[in-house]
Amino acid sequence: MDTWSLVEGRWREGEQPGADIHWFDLVAERAELEALAPRFGLHPLAVEDCVSLLPHAPKIDDFSDHIFIVCQALEESEPEVRFEEVDIFLGKNFVITYRDRGVAELDAAKELLLKGVATRPGTDGLVYEILDRVVDAILPRVNDMAERIDAVHEEVLSGTSGGAETHSMVQLRANAGRVRRVLAQQLLVAQRLSRGEFGCVTEPNRVYFRDIYDHLVRIDLALEGVREDAEVALSTYMSALNNRLSEVMKVLSVVAALALPATVISGIFGTNFDNVPGLHSNWGFALMIAAMLGVAGGMGLYFRRRGWF
Repeated sequence: MDTWSLVEGRWREGEQPGADIHWFDLVAERAELEALAPRFGLHPLAVEDCVSLLPHAPKIDDFSDHIFIVCQALEESEPEVRFEEVDIFLGKNFVITYRDRGVAELDAAKELLLKGVATRPGTDGLVYEILDRVVDAILPRVNDMAERIDAVHEEVLSGTSGGAETHSMVQLRANAGRVRRVLAQQLLVAQRLSRGEFGCVTEPNRVYFRDIYDHLVRIDLALEGVREDAEVALSTYMSALNNRLSEVMKVLSVVAALALPATVISGIFGTNFDNVPGLHSNWGFALMIAAMLGVAGGMGLYFRRRGWF
């Protein structure tokens, strides 16, 4: 468990006596969280949500003297997107964060404190620093999805794409949809923090939570663009595939049409009748082959003039 204390306007490591604010950061430390629960009056249901292995949608629970926030941090994972749940207890003089694995954005926030950089005043100011980094880290990963969609689209247009690109496009579209569904709930969390609903969120800091809300709206629009681009790329790929299939079918149809006269002629001369013309002639076979080639050549010339191949 990492502990930070705000003493005389400066953050220091460890639990310092007489500190104005304490921040306890726990990573899969259930026993420590359960020890902090009676000390700060944490609600048992919120503690149970923290230690549960089931994922929870972003939300806010108000317990009068403190609020419980659940947010989701987007991890760098391939090929499917993966979230790490970050649980936050926000009181008047304490902040408790809990997660099952390391989250780079919280580590960045601690680096900020270690360098002595001032944060927004109050416990809500510290929570803003955490949420702001969690949200800002999502947009570059969404932009990476968009760039990958553009790259696949260019491969489709150039004709160098294969079957793997189809799976990639479907995967990216599914990832964008999943991220958007999660962030839709996170939008509501930022909106509630910004409109003065909770006493532990002070008036000067509400506008900063509104800024987080604006960032989430921008991310939501970017995700919608990724889904639309994936649909267009997939449609382009299917159209290109159908065009190539049509070209193949056209060539096969021409070949079948050119072979049809030879099949008819050979069928006629292959009948079991003794009076077939040319049957007993030394030139009969040659005439039959010449007829086949002549008819096929004439049809081929006709198709060529019509522009069919």
